Amino acid sequence: MLIILSFSSCDGGDITFSFQYEEQIQGFLYNIIEDPVFARFLHDIGYKCNNRSYKMFSFSKILEKAKFVDKSQRKFIFGNEISIAISTIENEFFNSIFQTILHNKGELFIGSNKLNLISIKSNIFEICDFHIIKTLSPICCYSTATMMDGKKRTIYYNPKEREFSKLVRNNLIHKYEALYGKKPEDDSFYIFPKGITKEKVNTFKGIIIKGYSGVFEIKGSKELIKLAFTAGLGSKNAAGFGCIYPINVDIK
Repeated sequence: MLIILSFSSCDGGDITFSFQYEEQIQGFLYNIIEDPVFARFLHDIGYKCNNRSYKMFSFSKILEKAKFVDKSQRKFIFGNEISIAISTIENEFFNSIFQTILHNKGELFIGSNKLNLISIKSNIFEICDFHIIKTLSPICCYSTATMMDGKKRTIYYNPKEREFSKLVRNNLIHKYEALYGKKPEDDSFYIFPKGITKEKVNTFKGIIIKGYSGVFEIKGSKELIKLAFTAGLGSKNAAGFGCIYPINVDIK
């Protein structure tokens, strides 16, 4: 499920975020989980497969375009309203959002911004074996190699490289195994860029992460495609990468 949260500033002024605001959104999402056991599980443990941990949620960039970019202060200045998309397989995650909003009478903090939640919109659509999708946050695809000197190097792939589709598919299979403890019966999955994609570079908690935004074609197993829409496509989903939606679905 994909939901769109829309906020307005409590004082009616502009909403301001640093260039690396994904850390603030992630912190907000973890903080609104009321059940401390579930929150600790999601933050510290996650779903495990082959010594990797998957958080099974993703979130978008702020959907509105900044009205001003302050390069000297490294800040985005938005108007007095913003929207964020969140996708996850966990109903408990969504329930926590609603409960927190009720308890806080709609007043919430994202970073230093005190906000009122003004609307929640859910998007439910039919999962098919073929979709044209658009990224709400960049898709990250990488592998780690050990160099001759013993140091590890992260290698990022762009959508035109064959490894991109292969590694995105493997990531979905591992997420499926982490969730269900078995391999999917149908493990087919392919992703292809449709037109121009743009490289996006973010710094998240001091780590540089690369991803690609644009329009893509995905096809294959419905189970894996459903997981792509709910848990996120590619890697680093909980850091604000891989949130996607069908291009023919209105998200606002």
